[in-house]
Amino acid sequence: MNDKTSMSVWSYLLSSEARMTIIAPILIYNVTFWGVGAGAALIATACYSALLELFTKRSGSLSIIALILVSGTIHYLYLHGYTLFGIDRESVFLSMGGSLSVIIVFGFYSMIGRPVVRTQAENALPRLLQLPVYGSKKYAQVWQEISLVWILAYALKALLVIKFSHDMPDYSDYLCFHWCVAADAGDDCF
Repeated sequence: MNDKTSMSVWSYLLSSEARMTIIAPILIYNVTFWGVGAGAALIATACYSALLELFTKRSGSLSIIALILVSGTIHYLYLHGYTLFGIDRESVFLSMGGSLSVIIVFGFYSMIGRPVVRTQAENALPRLLQLPVYGSKKYAQVWQEISLVWILAYALKALLVIKFSHDMPDYSDYLCFHWCVAADAGDDCF
């Protein structure tokens, strides 16, 4: 990744848009979760998202908050004894639950013609709105296809998590979480 791209990502993460739609909801959810519990965290995040949608003029905040709410609901259900596919380890269940959250939210927004990746890309890079193809059928189709790639990638991840949790339960945490940290650090994981 070149420095110009890194700087634009970093600039976006420091922008008020990212603070309102990504950072604040994550902080609200986590602080409330650790202080009060999963149910209260879901309610606090839902209230924040409702207020944000009422007062913000940009679209896209609800989709990010929907990801947090769906993930939180999956975590809440796990904490109350509900599991899927016989996965009883919390870390493995949450990895699979995160994949399901992306599949559900991205799928829903794609079905209503507002792919999450398109909305977030347009919010991060307003110059996309100036492209000659903006608003065309081809432009919409490309974003639907990109959304489908995300959905399929996370479906594959969920299937691999389920398989590893059953076939290699001692290594499932490592395979689900630690490989990416080690790969980013430059270590040879495999």
